[in-house]
Amino acid sequence: MIYFDNAATTKPHRDVLDSFIKVNEAVYFNPNSPHKWGLQAEKVLLQSKERIQAMLPIGQNTDVIFTSGATESNNIALKGIAYRKKQFANEIITSVLEHPSVLEVMRHLEDDGFKLKYVNITSDGRIDINHLASLMNDRVGLVTCMYVNNIMGQIQPIDEIVTLLKDYPKAHLHVDAVQALGKIPLHLEGINSVSFSGHKFNGLKGQGLLLIDNKDKLEPIVHGGGQEYGIRSGTVNLPMNVSLVKAIALALDDLNDRNHRMRHFNNELRQFFKKYKGVYINSPEDGAPQILNIAFPGVKGEVLVNAFSKSDIMVSTTSACSSKRGKLNEVLMAMGIADNKIEGSIRLSFGDLTTEDDINHFKEKFEIIYTEIKELLK
Repeated sequence: MIYFDNAATTKPHRDVLDSFIKVNEAVYFNPNSPHKWGLQAEKVLLQSKERIQAMLPIGQNTDVIFTSGATESNNIALKGIAYRKKQFANEIITSVLEHPSVLEVMRHLEDDGFKLKYVNITSDGRIDINHLASLMNDRVGLVTCMYVNNIMGQIQPIDEIVTLLKDYPKAHLHVDAVQALGKIPLHLEGINSVSFSGHKFNGLKGQGLLLIDNKDKLEPIVHGGGQEYGIRSGTVNLPMNVSLVKAIALALDDLNDRNHRMRHFNNELRQFFKKYKGVYINSPEDGAPQILNIAFPGVKGEVLVNAFSKSDIMVSTTSACSSKRGKLNEVLMAMGIADNKIEGSIRLSFGDLTTEDDINHFKEKFEIIYTEIKELLK
């Protein structure tokens, strides 16, 4: 099986699984319990947060909130910030580039009385900084922008956005960095909050993380026993949190080697596809190395996914969270890509376990699949 759907999820690293099992066996106590083993569990929890603060600092202060995944992290951050600022800064800026876990929150907030503004994106799928500047004013309380687009791989101009927002102290910048950690060097300085999901970098499903420069900015949207500073109440999942720290450490440890290897795979396949008439590459050349979006005009993306799947090649159409909705992808539409190229697009996404053999076997099987579909290509 050739697995090219790593943007949807990755295989857990053995060390992450071992860490999860070990903590479950040895430190299964509730960090909120007052006895000595509960206090020991609390100490382990605090040590985990300290390690994350050292590995992923976003500024002079980095508050760490463990969650169940990036969807929850995005909801906590976006709703928590928006509701805290509603009375004095009720305008929010986003774009169609965002993941559904952001866009659906934005639509909910708009229905709840917030003024939602969409920033334009350029033809290469990046935030239009000049248009963003024109939308800014003192009533903007929240700006959200993903770090790496999950469909096409564009790296967004986060540093430029941080610089722009320095003139607007009321504006909080939230970044969804789910597809960035472990793939490209991260520049988090100046970001107010950022979300991650463990299963995107060889961690476990159900592992999430929210970093924020000041936890007191958040209006809690989950109420209960007061865990995680009262922002994310519920019994702390210590084994999951400790193993997430392990996944982050592994993702950052060999980042440069992984980045170069995936860039090599990306470039190799770009050259390979040039030989095939009717096959187009949607992803920009300077995008993140792990994502390659390809178009086959005239052939439905779902047909292509099935054809590849029958050859034991796992690819995807858009994101796993929206691929079954049966409508054209908003990101590709906003870039001005023709409808038939959108309908016939698939996403290849590489990971830590992708090898040169995978690439070579993919090429061999692609020859067969292309022969079957080439008469349909437009």
